[in-house]
Amino acid sequence: MNTPAAFTLKSESILNMLKTDISVSSNIRNMNIAIDPTKTWQGLWDTGASRTSIDKRIAKELGLIPVGKGTISTANGIISVNTYFINLTLINRVTITDILVAEADLGSEIDLLIGMDIIRHGDFSITNTNGATTFSFRIPSMKEIDYVNGIND
Repeated sequence: MNTPAAFTLKSESILNMLKTDISVSSNIRNMNIAIDPTKTWQGLWDTGASRTSIDKRIAKELGLIPVGKGTISTANGIISVNTYFINLTLINRVTITDILVAEADLGSEIDLLIGMDIIRHGDFSITNTNGATTFSFRIPSMKEIDYVNGIND
């Protein structure tokens, strides 16, 4: 991925979660299950997650076939879960392929956790100016963002 692409989301208030629409595909799935290629899922951007996770109901709906087992840390401890290879298409139409994701129980409002395995490929910033959150992501990473230099200039 060499051509830069970015998106910026602006809210009208301070957000406590950063969510975007995400498209999901995979070549390792039950091809007898028809899927809508235009369907999007709710992805929660989580800098505290080292790995991207997919809710088990979404994995089932897409007919994903596990490629192995992994472990994730939850509030209830470390558990063993299925892992899958998927492709994610972000809202800026950038597709990141062959991501090893963990299956998780994310609840009814979140379909995917976008972890640092995705975020580390680009530049990620959040500002909360004038009572509104702005969230921006650029891929690939192009330059350092340094708020200290901005204050001192």
